[in-house]
Amino acid sequence: MPKVSKKSLVQFAKYSAGGFAYFWVAWLVITFGEQYIGLWWANIIGNGAGITVNYLIQKYWTFTANKKSRPQLYRYIIITIVNLVLSYLILRILQDFDIPLWFAQFISAGFFSFWNWGWYKYWVFKV
Repeated sequence: MPKVSKKSLVQFAKYSAGGFAYFWVAWLVITFGEQYIGLWWANIIGNGAGITVNYLIQKYWTFTANKKSRPQLYRYIIITIVNLVLSYLILRILQDFDIPLWFAQFISAGFFSFWNWGWYKYWVFKV
């Protein structure tokens, strides 16, 4: 098994902090907004706020070695659009199986924790 460097562990911890901030911002808006504006709009608004927080953390704290901001931003937008659609589908499918929305978001977040790590590290913020 390959040895994981301390630098990689620190980077993953920073990435996780950004994901944690994203999750809780989005979770609050989706959980409490869904009853007033519907799942689609709560998902868009909640994830929009979380996405903004997450981008700033990832760009300026986690993956700081790459200073080419324009390609990063375009790539981040592309993966974010894909993520919004996937997030909506995951939440809708889990709700169809009678899994409460608040809990379905934890399941979705687990998926995106690994999905985004790969995309961010090897494509969006690639050094």
